[in-house]
Amino acid sequence: MSLTRTLNRKTLTLLGLNSGTSADGLDMAAIKVSQTKRGPAVKFLTSSGKPYPVELQELILNVADSNEIDLKTVIHLDSLLGQFFGHAAATYIRKLAKLNIQVDVVASHGQTVRHLPDKERYGRFSVSGTLQLGSLDSIAAITGRTVVGDFRQADIAGGGEGAPITAGAMQRLFSAPDEPRLIVNIGGMANYFYFPVNSSKLKASAADCGPGNSLGDILSQRLFGEKFDRNGTRASKGKVSQRLLTLLLASSFFSSRTVSTGRETFGAKMVQKMIDFGGQYGIAGEDLLATAMELTATAITGKVQPLVCRDKSLSKLYLTGGGRKNIFLVNRLRSRLREMEVQQGDVLGIDADFVEAAAYAVMGEACLRSEPLGVLRKNRSGLDSSILGRIVQPPVRSRI
Repeated sequence: MSLTRTLNRKTLTLLGLNSGTSADGLDMAAIKVSQTKRGPAVKFLTSSGKPYPVELQELILNVADSNEIDLKTVIHLDSLLGQFFGHAAATYIRKLAKLNIQVDVVASHGQTVRHLPDKERYGRFSVSGTLQLGSLDSIAAITGRTVVGDFRQADIAGGGEGAPITAGAMQRLFSAPDEPRLIVNIGGMANYFYFPVNSSKLKASAADCGPGNSLGDILSQRLFGEKFDRNGTRASKGKVSQRLLTLLLASSFFSSRTVSTGRETFGAKMVQKMIDFGGQYGIAGEDLLATAMELTATAITGKVQPLVCRDKSLSKLYLTGGGRKNIFLVNRLRSRLREMEVQQGDVLGIDADFVEAAAYAVMGEACLRSEPLGVLRKNRSGLDSSILGRIVQPPVRSRI
């Protein structure tokens, strides 16, 4: 379908693609967005995932965690991910067609391999940046669909941090006129989204909290040869090291005004520091895992508690992302937030494993409509004015 015909349609079905900082695979979520007199109406349709082959995941994490990577590797990984995303999406699009779901547009976030939100000076210029790989042109060529992606760059250009980038889309997916919503997404990193009721004078806000699953996953892989600590079983057998926790909480992120973070801060380097500390003071592997999860719970609580104090009508916390399945972590959150009812985000009508993929689909539609569905700024009302995303059109099929 040509871009002109796509833009003329009042209802679009979009397939959102996302791979988070854990880099365990591709999430795909199909949504339908209809333009109505009251504004866009979003309907979640279905979702699916495709895990990365071991070799691809190792390559992604090597690029994400290493200090020095040659440019050839980055270029090849961009192409490789674009092809992987494209073929996975094309296969799923054909499957959806059999269910009478016709995908019009693909919206891809890509794979983050660097996130550098802190400003640095280069002569008279102040710079920051973020990099997501996964060639949009490859996805368009393979799927034959218009593709929207590269969502973070417009926010960076406008002076933002490029994260958490899904705030406006999450507001469209989850805000309710008569119920305040507080959602914490626990992926590789953890972030919160707060949406007050329409009549409230309080402002919506969103920010990264700190680490989510990242530290626990890397510790599980290095110490126990496991991809992650399933259900938090190993962490539950450990004891939190208060001395190590204090050291980790001294990270500059927790005292800075930065609203986003990544594996650069809460990744392999911090895990190595934890392992070295554990070796020096005789801290067992299960204790390191327990401490990592306590850090995540502490970081989330530090961001959430002030919101609860300001909005007395907040009574529920909805969890999304893979971290919601970590029983040990969820219990630590419940212990720290006794005034809140901590629930699984699935009760809100969207599979909580695929919330971010759905959000990028919403953002793709907004980009096509030239709608500034952007980042909710801290201590600032309204949405950012940037149009987030870049549109890539598929090749024209010759009739010759």
